[in-house]
Amino acid sequence: MFRKITWLTFAAVILLSACQPKQGSAKDLLPDVPNTTVVEGQTITQFLTKLANGAALTAANPELIPVIQRIETSAGCYQNVGAVALRTYTDKTFPLSAGIVAIVDRNALTDPTNFLNCVVKPQPSAAAAVPTLEPCAKTYTLKKDENEFYIAYIATTPQMCETFCSKLEGCAIP
Repeated sequence: MFRKITWLTFAAVILLSACQPKQGSAKDLLPDVPNTTVVEGQTITQFLTKLANGAALTAANPELIPVIQRIETSAGCYQNVGAVALRTYTDKTFPLSAGIVAIVDRNALTDPTNFLNCVVKPQPSAAAAVPTLEPCAKTYTLKKDENEFYIAYIATTPQMCETFCSKLEGCAIP
């Protein structure tokens, strides 16, 4: 019995690896926010390198590097297939007014082919008044075209949160 299960699992993995990944559309839902600069994301490794004590952290914990690189590879793969989209925005006139929007396409994220390709065998891959810093965040689910998109954003000012919400489909301003 154990042999049959093993062979069936092996056959399923072989069949899944021959399938094409399901392309998601999370990136299509990212908003265009006026008067902001879109900040391209940094990998975790790049972020650690720029930290003042980043070199010491990686030197003291060399076992973290392969784990971090594996996570980055899987996350990049999910972004490439449109399952996950992440974008950072900063206000051009007040750079401390900033935020991040994250969108997850459930169908693409839970597609077994994407899981196999991304996790199991990942490929190496001027405001008159200055706004006050008051962090805000929101999450919600957008049901669209027989799919669900999990959308989240976080920002340093209520103005940036309101702007995100006004530009994101299905977002209701509280």
